[in-house]
Amino acid sequence: MKKNNIFWISYSDLMTSLFFVMLVLFVLTVASLNLKMKENVEIIEQNEALIDSLRNAQKELTIENKRLKKITQIEKQFKPLEQSGKFHYLPKCKKYIVKDLMGIEIFESNETVIKEQYINTTIHAGNIIRDFLIRLNRDNPELSYLLVIEGNMANTFDQRISNDYNWGYTTSYKRALAVYNLWTENNIDFRAYNVEVMLCGSGFNGLCRDDKEENNKRFSIQIIPKVQNKFEK
Repeated sequence: MKKNNIFWISYSDLMTSLFFVMLVLFVLTVASLNLKMKENVEIIEQNEALIDSLRNAQKELTIENKRLKKITQIEKQFKPLEQSGKFHYLPKCKKYIVKDLMGIEIFESNETVIKEQYINTTIHAGNIIRDFLIRLNRDNPELSYLLVIEGNMANTFDQRISNDYNWGYTTSYKRALAVYNLWTENNIDFRAYNVEVMLCGSGFNGLCRDDKEENNKRFSIQIIPKVQNKFEK
């Protein structure tokens, strides 16, 4: 009888030990599964963030491709202005110069007043630019444009004037302003056609200067298309 009691006591202890072992294994398994689940959730969240990032990048790329495609089309639409016979085109810096005024000092010497004999030619050039911008605005209502009017100065034959002489910058700017004022006084309003106007003066400096210094007595214009956010729609 005593042997039988000892057996059941041992059996009970064994079962209790197995229960605790199973309990510990269960707790460890649950903890491991929770940790693994947390890691999986983090991986899923990271993947979702990566997918969203890729989608946004794809969207931006699509928008940018549309912009580049549109700008390429716009560049083709600039051909009529180049082929009008009224402007000389400088392809390296994409500027236009009035042919009839090339190599001519249209301003009084060291002044910013346009000479009387060149006023009509300058007005006519403004009208051509305005009509061209009207067509661009009609054909591309989703675009706006930046019209840069730049005044230039001619140096002496021996280049003795410093390229960075402040007087050259201020005078060339005032000459660009004189051209713009002449156009606005004659009802040439570029801003009515989704155009922003910027005036500047490069003085005796700047890119695309003519090798023949006398030909730098001029003003030039540049038309830059600006793509608006309408492509995002």
